[in-house]
Amino acid sequence: MHRKWIPHVCAMSLVLSAAAVSQSQQARASVYGQEPALTESQNAIPEGTRFIIKLKDTLDTRKLEPGKHFKAELREDLVTPSGLIVPKGRSVKGHVASFERGFTGGRLTIAMDELETRKGWVPLIGTVTGVPGDPTIKSTAQEGQLTRQGPDKKRAATNTAIGAGVGAAEGGMHNGRQGASAGAKSAMNTGIALLLQGNDLKLDKGTQLEVRLDREIVVPTHN
Repeated sequence: MHRKWIPHVCAMSLVLSAAAVSQSQQARASVYGQEPALTESQNAIPEGTRFIIKLKDTLDTRKLEPGKHFKAELREDLVTPSGLIVPKGRSVKGHVASFERGFTGGRLTIAMDELETRKGWVPLIGTVTGVPGDPTIKSTAQEGQLTRQGPDKKRAATNTAIGAGVGAAEGGMHNGRQGASAGAKSAMNTGIALLLQGNDLKLDKGTQLEVRLDREIVVPTHN
């Protein structure tokens, strides 16, 4: 053999030896009924995965308390690259991080906590990105925050003032100065009540939410 071919032959021998060892290990695992080892990432639902959950509780900004916990249900299978499945119907836990009411509309920030798998509960770090089927509720720039736009504040305030003026005029026609004052007050109260309507955000039981994973979920294979 020519001297310059010797390094190439040695390199090919090493490659063939490595392949033979790998095949031998796989054959040995097959004989003993063992599966090749999988990396953790292969058993994980990838970050960025989007899926739908369905609320089991009602979330209403008129009645909420800070930190309220709620339950939901997974509406579709989540599958890892290795084929592990978190099946549809598994439970999800979360809590209300914050909420507010106001003339510009209700706001609600939802945080995810845990996801139930076949082998127990695992942390769930994700962001609620929307409410499919309800275009009146929008996701804001703040992570996990949903908002429902209230009535036009300027227009509503103008209508309230006009209503108060009309009430005063009608009251004055029938009962003089005291009637005018009472009529204006009544109309103003009615206008304020109307102004506040629609400024709450209510997610009824059964509402579907879209969630985006902010961190991968490693699906456990044993307890």
